[in-house]
Amino acid sequence: MKIYVEANSKKHVNEMLAQGIVIYGYNHSMYGNGGRHSISDLEDGDVVAIFQKTINGQPVPKSWGCYVKSKNSLK
Repeated sequence: MKIYVEANSKKHVNEMLAQGIVIYGYNHSMYGNGGRHSISDLEDGDVVAIFQKTINGQPVPKSWGCYVKSKNSLK
């Protein structure tokens, strides 16, 4: 799965996760599993796209990370 999270950077996401903040993102897939998801619901290797702006309602990723469930962080 790939979700889009609005944040400043991958480092910012990891800092929030380390503080225990629950982060939600959106899966924009038309083929199933679309909608709002918590990062903690992801599996190892799922992709997180980090964005700050949208164009025509679509997020424009500025960086990417893969979720590591055992560390609850992005790599």
